[in-house]
Amino acid sequence: MKNWRSIILIMLSFCIYSTGLKAQTNYQTIRGTVLDKESEIPLIGATISWLNQETATGTATDLDGKFKLENIPVGRHSFAIAYLGYESIVLNEIQVTSGKEVVLNLRMIESSIMMDEVVVRAVLDKSNAINEMAAVSARSFSVEETSRYAGAFNDPARMAMNYAGVSLGGGEDLFNEIVVRGNSSRGMLWKLEGIEIPNPNHFGSLGGSGGAVSMLSSSILSNSDFYTGAFPAEYGNAASGVFDLKMRKGNDEKAEYAFMLGALGIEAAAEGPIDKGSGSSYLINYRYSTLGALDAIGISPAGDVTPIYSDLSFKVNIVTKNIGSFTLFGLGGMNSSSFDPEADSTIWEYDDDKWGFLEKQAVGTVGLGHRILLSNNSYLYSVLAASTDRTDLEQYYLDKHENYNRILDEKGALNNNYLRGSILYNSKINARNTLRMGFIAAKQQFDLNYEYFKDSENRFVTLFDNKGDAMLLQGYGQWKFKFSPLWTLNAGLHYTYYDLNKDQSLEPRLSLQYDLSAKHKLSFAWGTHSRPEHASFYYLEQTAQDGNRTSPNKGVELMKAMHAVIGHDWSISKEWRVKTEIYYQDLTNVAVERTVGSTRSIINSADIWDITGSDPADNSGSARNYGVDFTLEKFFANDYYGMLTASVFESKYTPKNGIEYDTRFNGNYQLNLLGGKEFVVGKKGNNRIGLNGKALFSGGRRITPIDLEASREVGYTMRDWTQPYSQKTADYFRLDLSFSYKINSPKLTHSISIDIQNVTNRLNEYSEEFNDNTGQLEKVYQTGLFPNFNYRIEF
Repeated sequence: MKNWRSIILIMLSFCIYSTGLKAQTNYQTIRGTVLDKESEIPLIGATISWLNQETATGTATDLDGKFKLENIPVGRHSFAIAYLGYESIVLNEIQVTSGKEVVLNLRMIESSIMMDEVVVRAVLDKSNAINEMAAVSARSFSVEETSRYAGAFNDPARMAMNYAGVSLGGGEDLFNEIVVRGNSSRGMLWKLEGIEIPNPNHFGSLGGSGGAVSMLSSSILSNSDFYTGAFPAEYGNAASGVFDLKMRKGNDEKAEYAFMLGALGIEAAAEGPIDKGSGSSYLINYRYSTLGALDAIGISPAGDVTPIYSDLSFKVNIVTKNIGSFTLFGLGGMNSSSFDPEADSTIWEYDDDKWGFLEKQAVGTVGLGHRILLSNNSYLYSVLAASTDRTDLEQYYLDKHENYNRILDEKGALNNNYLRGSILYNSKINARNTLRMGFIAAKQQFDLNYEYFKDSENRFVTLFDNKGDAMLLQGYGQWKFKFSPLWTLNAGLHYTYYDLNKDQSLEPRLSLQYDLSAKHKLSFAWGTHSRPEHASFYYLEQTAQDGNRTSPNKGVELMKAMHAVIGHDWSISKEWRVKTEIYYQDLTNVAVERTVGSTRSIINSADIWDITGSDPADNSGSARNYGVDFTLEKFFANDYYGMLTASVFESKYTPKNGIEYDTRFNGNYQLNLLGGKEFVVGKKGNNRIGLNGKALFSGGRRITPIDLEASREVGYTMRDWTQPYSQKTADYFRLDLSFSYKINSPKLTHSISIDIQNVTNRLNEYSEEFNDNTGQLEKVYQTGLFPNFNYRIEF
């Protein structure tokens, strides 16, 4: 605690000192492009007005839709963009710093009615998705939000936990796995630059969608979309939620650099033009684990388990005159961790204390995209990407009866490689009609080897020993029709074929939006969705006593999920809004253990390891989720923001025995209250101090009760699976606080931040385990206070 206080005092002293430096006003350039949102053609002559001045100041776009405003003072400024026949937009409180140019990529919506003057909108609605085909359960988010929200740690997944309908996956403090409307986090789809990618998180589990640390850096991300249900037709292979991430383009006019030192990593970024004046650019970011760097020189602040990781991301954008633009992009990371238990059973509190492990992972994607305008109202976007996802692991325990010898319990090498291709055609027929269609192909090659020791049979059992490939094919078409100024229809169809189990799915999607007035909007969406399980599930093996191995799950079909959502949006003012959504999801063809009387279902698994000990499966299971999501949001304006989100839900499943149970993820409720305020400091107002806070309340974790007598008999935890997830830990509460200080020097910006998760050091209950030493049940608690410090410089 003394060390944290010392760091805070040093930072406060630096803040006080920096505000007293010789003051001068610092300036920066704001530039960008203005395009039609649906056809992506440049809008020539669109006006950009700086609203912070008493006298009119602004500019207009050129033949390429580009604009530039120079000598804008650092601070926060608002801008209005107008174009005849289009709905105008207002950008509020854009942050301008001295160390980095502001580059805005703006999309305007053409009005569906003829008019003689511009239709003015009060403000750009940040609650709407960037994708114009999305009507409900979707919103865009900015890079600034990932750093602004307390406890977000510059991580899109942790930031999304603040949204209605999203809860902490499994209730774990240090992981970013998220549960969307009671669904397993396995159902999450991650897309980058228009193509699916493997789980972009360090220390993620096989088949899972989260991890301990995100590979995504705030230095490379652009505004992106997040979906919680009823997805547009272009999104397949998803059952719970979608992250549709975009990388920003590097600065194509001047070189810029950034360096960051923090608790989670040492990071460096560079960007700049390629052939200045051509519009081509590069952007690259690299990070290495701070704890790993300290461990290399003999300092181990993390204790016995040091997480070592690194990641690299980049984007190269090449602009041509006649054949469109090409984008080479990549994201990848490596991580490892290990633990060697103490060879002294007297200090073992739980059965887990005798276990050791070694785990290594490597995940990466490299892709090439091509975008070309085919006409004044249509474009084609194609992308080809290669991905890899490899995990090597070994787990053992120390046998106190055999001189603490290492006894191997499991080992595996799991390698998955993917080649994916996607092509999207978009045509804006007119102001009222937009057509989009596309095709996606994914070829997977896998090499799965895994075995574990089965105590009941006193032998090693093979779960995987397979090499092979599988093909996932998807096609879609969707149509957006504004059949009046008040009504908008989105209709589409998605098709999926998975050749590993020879199953297919035809999925209709529909949404309807009605603008009751300028302030009120009603929306409805319905659709069916499907997602195959991880390939390893289909190749789970059974080994007979004679050594014969079979894969009984290969015939398991695709799970189907029907989503229905009704929503109401109330824009109280240009800064305040209320959004309410009621949803119902019906999941069929759910894979469950086919043993008569079984209570096991894949619906409760967060990754492939949750079902490795299961018996063969069939599709006789089902599940359902229903609830209400509520959001009251004050967008950032006048130097402050706030948000209250609340979700009340039920998540139920029915296994082979035909009885309905709570799912593992049925926390029943989640409440988030967050907000923040910025203060202008310094004689010329160049610097800013930010204070942010968040309070999180949620229902406890669902766990299966322990059979105490059975546990005493065998000497380790045995759960009563006749009562799955019928027990609940105490409700979860956490308070997060963050402090930031941004210093704008001439052509240089320093940013200092302290982000403290669980500032009250509350130990939330995680689970209950059997202690073999005492023969009793004991509570297991989560992490207490977790501080994250960052220093960043941009120039």
